[in-house]
Formats: sequence, C-alpha cells, structure tokens
Amino acid sequence: MSLPDFSRVVLIGSIFYSRHKIVEDHNRGIFDREKAEELIAKQEELSDSYGIEGILDVVAETREAIVKYLEFVADATDKPFILDGYLEARMEGIRYVEEQGISDRIIYNSINPINTREELDILKKSRIKNAIVFDYDPSYTSPSKRILLLSGDGKREGLISRAKKIGMDNIMIDVVPTDIKSLGEVIETLLLVKSTYPYPAGCGPANVSYYLADYLKEELDTKILVSSVDSVAQLFSDFIFYGPIERAEIAFQSAYIVEEIREGMGMRLHELISEV
Repeated sequence: MSLPDFSRVVLIGSIFYSRHKIVEDHNRGIFDREKAEELIAKQEELSDSYGIEGILDVVAETREAIVKYLEFVADATDKPFILDGYLEARMEGIRYVEEQGISDRIIYNSINPINTREELDILKKSRIKNAIVFDYDPSYTSPSKRILLLSGDGKREGLISRAKKIGMDNIMIDVVPTDIKSLGEVIETLLLVKSTYPYPAGCGPANVSYYLADYLKEELDTKILVSSVDSVAQLFSDFIFYGPIERAEIAFQSAYIVEEIREGMGMRLHELISEV
C-alpha cells in the first residue's frame, strides 16, 4: 500500500488530537472507542457518498498513547493513515508499526527542518516508505524561499533530498498556512511546487482557525470559516488537512463543490501546472 489516489482531492481528518473530547487521558491513551468508531465510520460514509477519499491523521502525545491509537485505527480502517504527534510518540509509533508489520500503511508526518538525527536514523532503518514533507520554516515563508527549503540553498540540505536519503519513496508536500493572509502565499507556493516537483502537494487550512484573533472567532461562524478557507486552499491542492474529524461533514460537502468546479475548468489549470 502506498499513498492515496490523488485524482481528486484527498481529505485528512485528525483524531486523538490535543483536547479531543473523545480522549479521557491523553497520556495513557484512554478514549471512547465507540465514539471514535462512529467518527471514523462517518468519514468513510461521506467519502463513499461524495466520491472523495478520506484518511486519518492519528495524533498522539505519548509513547503509551500512540500504541493504543495505532492498534485501534489499524483495525478500524483498511486505508493508509498518518502517524503524527509529539516526537517521542512518533518514534514509538515507528517501532510499533514495524513490529506489527503494518509499516506499508503508514504515512509519516513529517520530514521537516527540525528532525532529530535519532528520528531520521530510526526512520531510515524502518520499512516506512511514505512521508509528508513539511514545507515551512519561520525564516522561509515566501513562496520562493519555500522552494529553497525543498531543494536546498547551499547552506542547508533540501527537505526532498533528506526524505529520499532515508528511503521515502512516496512523498506528499505540505505547504503550511498559519493565518488567513498566509493563504495567499500558500496558493502561490502550491503553484510553484506543482510546476517544480511531481509530488502531490496540499496544505492544512485548519491552521487558519486556530490562529484567528479571539474576537474574530466570536464573530465568524465556524462552518462558514471552515468551508471558506478549505475551498480557497483546495483549488490547487491535492490534499487538505481539514482539522478535527468532527468537521468531516463540512469538509466533504465543501470539497465536493470545489471538485465539481475544478472538473468544469476548461483549461484544467490545476492539472496542467503539475505537468509543466
């Protein structure tokens, strides 16, 4: 098993994230299994209804928690899923999926500017071949500098090279927005990335709502905010991190509309750019 099919956008919902209400104890990984099953089933139902693939972003804070989450998710879905969370949890997760023989189902999040040597070494020795490249650094935020972050600039190794050196055969490039205004740079970066590299590229517009000023969070309707930023980000994205899995219905309905629009584009700009 490799990456999902990116012929249409792929939607990624996060589960077991910090302060997720279905988790009773984030340190020990104790959660409401029935509710988690319902959320996963709902995403898969929406995926089938709208013809848009959905996968899970499994987020954990501790070594103990990640093992319980991965064991549960591996049984709850037959799709690939993302191994995510705090560093110590991710490293334990790598060991666990190796022991269980499910490394081929894992997409590692992420190859980034601050990977530790130990983390890269354990990844290199693993059988994980799918990874997300996190194309963001506070000092490399412009579209041109984000390309340099991927390719290298003579001072630092490019993230694509780093991923390849440790055996990542299948790469997804995450072009990270931080607030509403950054979405403009993210769209420009997506166009550059898709004209430079053959890899699927996307972003996590859910970040936008996290960093909104408190007064805006009170004024803006969550559904409108989520559907708006998802739609804008999706136009040139192959995948979208839509945030908490509870937002699945908004995300899939919004994505379906945008996919219909993309399919109706006579120039097929979103496809032509990736072929340049």
